[in-house]
Amino acid sequence: MPSPFCALLRTKTAYCRTPDGDRIFKPDDAAACYTCLKTQRPVGPDGHPVDAQFCGTDRGCFEQE
Repeated sequence: MPSPFCALLRTKTAYCRTPDGDRIFKPDDAAACYTCLKTQRPVGPDGHPVDAQFCGTDRGCFEQE
């Protein structure tokens, strides 16, 4: 099953993987600080904030992992 998160989305825990190889995201974690690998900022190439709840397939800058 493909990841619902953009391959460019990062946070501290996103560099860790589960035993199945999935990146670890906790969308409900209010303390997580997200960045985009393409922009190196908390704003994506489309000018919208990056976040585990919003960086999905409906964004034009989305890249499947």
